[in-house]
Amino acid sequence: MNDKLTVLVVDDNEDLLETFAMILKRRGFSVQTADNGVSAVDRFKEQNFDVTLMDIVMPEMNGVEAFKKIKEIQPGASIILMTAYSEEELIQTAKDEGASQIIHKPIRIDQLIELINEAAASQPILVVDDDADICETLTKVLELQGYEVLTAGSGEEAVIISQEKACQMAFIDVKLPNIDGLETLLRLKEINPDILTIMMTGFRNEVKEALDKAQAASAITCLYKPFDPTQAADIVKKIGKKSHQTRRADEG
Repeated sequence: MNDKLTVLVVDDNEDLLETFAMILKRRGFSVQTADNGVSAVDRFKEQNFDVTLMDIVMPEMNGVEAFKKIKEIQPGASIILMTAYSEEELIQTAKDEGASQIIHKPIRIDQLIELINEAAASQPILVVDDDADICETLTKVLELQGYEVLTAGSGEEAVIISQEKACQMAFIDVKLPNIDGLETLLRLKEINPDILTIMMTGFRNEVKEALDKAQAASAITCLYKPFDPTQAADIVKKIGKKSHQTRRADEG
């Protein structure tokens, strides 16, 4: 499992671009760069990023225009916009388009790291199960812990959701209509290699082979039905704490 957050840094200032990339790599992030808005949009056509750090004022395609196009490709993309100028009209346009994080240069590195981690942690959890009661129960429990939860009643629906919005974690039932849980896991991994996956089943022996293959594909564990829904919340908490500690160790 790759615990590194993927960050795209976009800025037409080459020195600043290289500096940010170097610092973030040293802090344990997986970093790619783009020197303009067009390149940033092209990067998103190839892969998803946990967080994008993008300058607003750039030639050819400014950060707000790139923000809009990226959101068309991946509506759930976490994008932090930054500027060294008082471009009130552009900033207001960005806010109107849904930008929630706009920061002003010069930026303190500790502030930047905190913002990136917060943006990544805000990604939702996906619950995939054709049993509506399971989806509803897990949603209630996880939302009480402060997580955003998305649900899918089939593997196909889960794939569509993941294409539209990056998810940090997925709980996947092994037995699903059409494409099963294992195939769903593999497809979600193709979209987002860093997604964390937990399988669920009420058929411990019957699906043993599928569970072994899921584990080989980096599924973290399996919850056997019927299970206490708080087990799911505990798993999310433990994984979040472990990832935080790993990143803190990398930063140190």
